[in-house]
Parts: sequence; C-alpha cells; structure tokens
Amino acid sequence: MKRIISTITCLLFVCLAFPAEVHGKEMQKDLRIQEVFQRYGKKKNVTMVELSMEMLETYGMAHYKSIKIKNDPDALRFIRRCLEADQKGARKIKEVTDDGGIVSAYYQLPVVREDMNRYILFNVNKKGEINLVYIEGDLDSDDLITLLFRGSDL
Repeated sequence: MKRIISTITCLLFVCLAFPAEVHGKEMQKDLRIQEVFQRYGKKKNVTMVELSMEMLETYGMAHYKSIKIKNDPDALRFIRRCLEADQKGARKIKEVTDDGGIVSAYYQLPVVREDMNRYILFNVNKKGEINLVYIEGDLDSDDLITLLFRGSDL
C-alpha cells in the first residue's frame, strides 16, 4: 500500500512539475502539422522556435511553436496537405488562396480541453518563405490578433 501511495505521489509531482511540456505535446498529437516540425525543424534554411514557459505565461499561452522555411516547394506542398487535414472541424478565421493553393491561413482548432484554445497560423510570401505557427492557450482569437498586430516579439 505504501508503495502505491509513493508511486501515485511521485506521478502527481511529475505531472505538476511539467504540465505544459506534457500537455503541449499531447495537444499536438492529433495534428498533421506536428509532422512538419519533426520533418523540417532541424534542416538547413529552417528556423524553428519553441518558447519557454516563462515567455508563454506573459502572453497567456501554454504552447508556442513556429517554423520558417526558406524557398522549399516540396515543404510547401507537404505543409498544404497537412493544413488540409488539420482544418477539418476548425473555424476558419482567415484563409487566402492563390492559384489553387493556400497562401495565408488562420484557423481556430476544435477545443480538446476546456479553457485551452488552439490555433494554426500559416503564411507563404512572394519570396517563397513559409511561416507556420501553432499556439495554444486560454486566449481567444481577438486576443491573439491584438497580440500579433501590436508588434510583439513573437
């Protein structure tokens, strides 16, 4: 019995000590864009950013991950396929297409946990630079737009 209580106490401590790390990875499991970060995150001409908890708390977020890929048509095709899959059931806040392909998108994903909204932001510019951002937190879409347009360091 003592061993069971000790094990439960230890597990509880681990869950309380690292909730955002575990939670953030769980929240992304159902998304195809997770494959983008895994496949391209450490390649040449790619910049990937994942913010620490200290930074995230300032903005009311639980998880932030972004990737910028310079001029890679294969990556663009792959990301567009991932976006197609992930947007099912999502609220399209903004979507712009050009020549049949998405060039800019802002989706609010279905809620997995109460008070935890999830967003995907995507953009490809005229130079072929691809930006993909995944955000989750208790902020709503209006808060996120305000945060993005006030010129934050995100």
